Amino acid sequence: MTIVENLSRPVSDVEREYAAALERDAAQLRRIVDLLQRVDVDDPLLLDVAEKLDVLSEHLENPIDTVTETIRNPGWRHDPVSGVENAIAPPIVLEAGPGGTVTAEVEFGLPYQGPNSFVHGGISAMVMDHVLSAATAPQAGVIFTAQLTVRYHRPLPLFVPLTIAARLREREGRKIWATGEIVVDGKVAVSAEGLFIEPRPKAVQ
Repeated sequence: MTIVENLSRPVSDVEREYAAALERDAAQLRRIVDLLQRVDVDDPLLLDVAEKLDVLSEHLENPIDTVTETIRNPGWRHDPVSGVENAIAPPIVLEAGPGGTVTAEVEFGLPYQGPNSFVHGGISAMVMDHVLSAATAPQAGVIFTAQLTVRYHRPLPLFVPLTIAARLREREGRKIWATGEIVVDGKVAVSAEGLFIEPRPKAVQ
């Protein structure tokens, strides 16, 4: 299932078809990355897979048609956390609530492993940066991270449903603060606080 929606402007049926294809391609690549973590290193199939991936890579380096830039906007479609067009994204589907709140559920697999059976701490930090910034979006639109403080309370397990929540805490001019956490089995595993800056308005010409 694809979620081709909210593109930057009305698009043609062909462009929409390309966007849906990008989502499907990314989903299959995501699946391949996960499966490669599970294959035995002496499995003879790995040689055949490598050859097929070589062919695919060469084909993508020499495309017959170029996908229009339109369907690659807005940026959320290919960011590394919630981008449905990005094979390294889980992807995390965010749900906006009232008052600058954002929630999501996710289950991390082997591609996100740090210590055995646990999520890499850097992945947790990246996710919190993304989700905290999303909580400020209803107020600020485009923002930049100025400071991110992450606290690790307990290891974050793989293959377990996790709940992520973030909320807008305060705004002072162009400065915006947000807080959030990743929860597993009802307990906070990771908490974070971020300071985000809204760009200065462009000078009127």
